[in-house]
Amino acid sequence: MKAKFKVIRKLKNIEKRVNAVKNMYDITFLTGKISKDMEKEVDMRFRNEVDLEGKPWKELKSRSIISKYNSGLKKKKGRKAVKGRSKILQNTGRLKRSIQARNTRTEAIVGTNIKYAATHNFGYRRIPQRRFMGLSRDQRIKYKDWIRKWHKGQLK
Repeated sequence: MKAKFKVIRKLKNIEKRVNAVKNMYDITFLTGKISKDMEKEVDMRFRNEVDLEGKPWKELKSRSIISKYNSGLKKKKGRKAVKGRSKILQNTGRLKRSIQARNTRTEAIVGTNIKYAATHNFGYRRIPQRRFMGLSRDQRIKYKDWIRKWHKGQLK
């Protein structure tokens, strides 16, 4: 009886190894986890109005706040244009809502289809750079750690 038990146990170990090899190139779980985290980080940047490294975005000019006030906020009673209360890059909320995450077997992707997003992310002429997309140093370290853990079978 003992001989059969050892064979079955060894077969189970071999089966685990075969499954691990099968899934070696399909990292959908890992790319999904990374893409969702990247989307969360971008959302936090909009909430806190900070760039990749946590530095505050350049403040709005007073004429930007006034034009926001004149373009829609004045329709609501009791609203006043007060510097510091206007959310940067969130006049209509369209840009923030357009950020979406997706993943494939080999890629984690976060992006937007809004044409003016690049102008604000990289800056252009009189529009200051306000980075909301991209990987911070901390994210790179975290994702490398996740990849190492996944490779060892420790990531859940």
